[in-house]
Amino acid sequence: MELSSQSDSRTTKTFNNFVMPMLSLLGHLNHWPIFAPITPSRPKVTLKLFTAWRLSHMANGVDCLLEIDSLTLAQTELERRLSRIEQSLSRARDEIHEQRFMSAACRRSDEFQVSRVLGRGDFGMVAQVTCTTPGFMWLDKQYSLKVCFNFEYNTNQARSAYVNEFIELAKLPSHPNIVRFLCEFVDEIHDNIRPHLPMFARESSIITHRDGTRTVRKTQFFVLEFVEMSLDRLLASWFAPPSIVPHRMVATIISQVGSGLRHLDRHRLAHRDIKPDNILVETRINSSTNEIEITRCVLIDFGTSCRLSDDMKSILNAGPGVILGPPWGNQSHIAPELHSALGSAMRARSEVRVELDYSRQSVFELGVLAFEIVNGYHPISEYLVSVTSRSTGRIEYGDDDIARISPDRLGSEQASMLRRAVSCDASRRPSLDELIRCFDPEGDLGVDNIGPDLNDPLQPRISFIEQQVRGTLRLVLM
Repeated sequence: MELSSQSDSRTTKTFNNFVMPMLSLLGHLNHWPIFAPITPSRPKVTLKLFTAWRLSHMANGVDCLLEIDSLTLAQTELERRLSRIEQSLSRARDEIHEQRFMSAACRRSDEFQVSRVLGRGDFGMVAQVTCTTPGFMWLDKQYSLKVCFNFEYNTNQARSAYVNEFIELAKLPSHPNIVRFLCEFVDEIHDNIRPHLPMFARESSIITHRDGTRTVRKTQFFVLEFVEMSLDRLLASWFAPPSIVPHRMVATIISQVGSGLRHLDRHRLAHRDIKPDNILVETRINSSTNEIEITRCVLIDFGTSCRLSDDMKSILNAGPGVILGPPWGNQSHIAPELHSALGSAMRARSEVRVELDYSRQSVFELGVLAFEIVNGYHPISEYLVSVTSRSTGRIEYGDDDIARISPDRLGSEQASMLRRAVSCDASRRPSLDELIRCFDPEGDLGVDNIGPDLNDPLQPRISFIEQQVRGTLRLVLM
């Protein structure tokens, strides 16, 4: 766009006072050239990104500039967006400092104060804690501390035993819909932790010798961000069957979980265990309607995740009736083409290497998740048993086998899109982007509430900056 030196002086003033600071910030964030202000000696400045400042229409053959009222609206919008960027930048800096401190300084389990136990299992326990490490600045902040029950291992063995669960998460660039990994360490089970362990783990954590002396065993600890509630618990508490989950809540879940899965796809990582139990949610009560709303969805539990090649594939060995490798997680959310490839290989007479194509897995599991939220059950009755060929091991079902969604539970366009998402034919499924756009066309259901406006040339760049602030930009800030 060209801003003429003959334009209204108020236009020039608005541009210099409000557009220039925005350009300056964006230039700092992503190494943009910073444009000089408009002056009499600079009659024209070309700014392709800011064509939104001009109303291009013909009036008696004259190309008119925006009126000052429209410029005021644009100014207000720019201020709002600049404020959002500044908030995200401040939040990202805090998160970086927090993570760097904890990675360097948190090495003892007795420096975490347990508030309550969140869950126990055969292989570990998760507790809600606060950190009391000397010098720690976020004393009131809550975290999730995972205690692994691998007492019989030395430090290196302990790390190897649980490496798959967190190594990929630790390497993954941050994303608002992926749980934040803060630190890992190996230490003894101290008295602040031991009373909260299940009895078998409590007994295993101490070795009593013949002479009566005792040795406290070491184990592995992980610290992650704390999120209050699982999606499964939210649905059970607020929308027990046959309740209808509000359309906006369904759309928010699809948009945000889809955004997390898209982030994993871009970084060639397959989660393979998506289910309501492995999605945490932050909520609020709408003051106007007094109804609960989801503000953030977070993917957790990467214990069965796997690294993919650039073409979204992985290699797995299989023999007669067995899988020779790590299992995938939630079988009912694994796409039919993956089950078919593995099922055929398991019927071979000798060990074979199987190439698994995950390129349409994310959209399938997101579709299944949506059906479970909306209808309360899997879209394919008795998947996998009812649709697996005993002779070939392949999965086969048609469109008529896919469950229907009643109009009172979801709009027809969205219901149709979900049925496509779980099609047995991978080529008929929509892309992850298509599915997300169907539920969140304006892009306003994300964590930061800033989505792409295809009619606004500035918006895609702002959305990109928001992602950079939360993601790879952290390297610059360090």
